[in-house]
Amino acid sequence: MKQYTCPSCKQNAIPLTDKYRAGIWLIILCPNCGARLCAQPWLMMVAYMIYVWVAAWFGFWAWLEHAFMPLLYLIPIWLLLDFLNITYMPLSVLRPKGP
Repeated sequence: MKQYTCPSCKQNAIPLTDKYRAGIWLIILCPNCGARLCAQPWLMMVAYMIYVWVAAWFGFWAWLEHAFMPLLYLIPIWLLLDFLNITYMPLSVLRPKGP
């Protein structure tokens, strides 16, 4: 399985599941160096604005046409957004927790 680079130790140590969890606003730990990591907050804000816009667009389209087909169109778009979020969202190193 693909490993992603930790910004702290520069090793390919972040598994796909952890990278996905970072993309949904969770803090992850590098298994190699133990650094606390998160996705870039400002880019996550933009990404989630796109998620909301896409859901609203296809949801209102389905509501206006009284059809479920636009909701089926939403599925591949949502999967594409998830793929882009996992692949291109940079990680940031958080400060260590205090005493």
